[in-house]
Amino acid sequence: MPYLLIINYGSDAERKRIDYAIERWREKLKIRKPKGAIAILDGDKEDFETFFEDLLSRIELKGGTEGKVEIYTIEEFEPDVEKREKVLTFSIPDKGKGWVEGVIQSLMAKINASYEFTSPTGKVYTAYTKKGQARVEVISAKDGKLIISIEGYGKVVDFISKKIEKEMRHLEV
Repeated sequence: MPYLLIINYGSDAERKRIDYAIERWREKLKIRKPKGAIAILDGDKEDFETFFEDLLSRIELKGGTEGKVEIYTIEEFEPDVEKREKVLTFSIPDKGKGWVEGVIQSLMAKINASYEFTSPTGKVYTAYTKKGQARVEVISAKDGKLIISIEGYGKVVDFISKKIEKEMRHLEV
């Protein structure tokens, strides 16, 4: 059964990551990216047929509509994919003013994460890897505890978790 996938992206970088995923799966899922105009129509069948007649009168149809116009009925589909989350806790010493913040900045640079915003509980970063992207929230708790929450889809959560654990274990008390 074919699926129509509509992806609204916010930046050119995000579009490139989407194109990369499509290219990796193109053969296995028989993905094709149609050229031309794509529209979702929702209305009465009579209105659709009138629109379709109007549309056909405006496009070149040398040899008929085959390959030129494709029409599918669609229904919304919710894939059974859940967001994954992993929470890591570290006991690290505070070696003075700014030391913990420096450790966090260094760690985020090593996992290729960029700062997004400050939440009520900590700082939120986005990490981009070949395995995908993940949201990383760093929470500095009292008592020398540092809590790092990683959220994402697929293998990226475990991938980033392992990188963070590797970097942080040698700093623990």
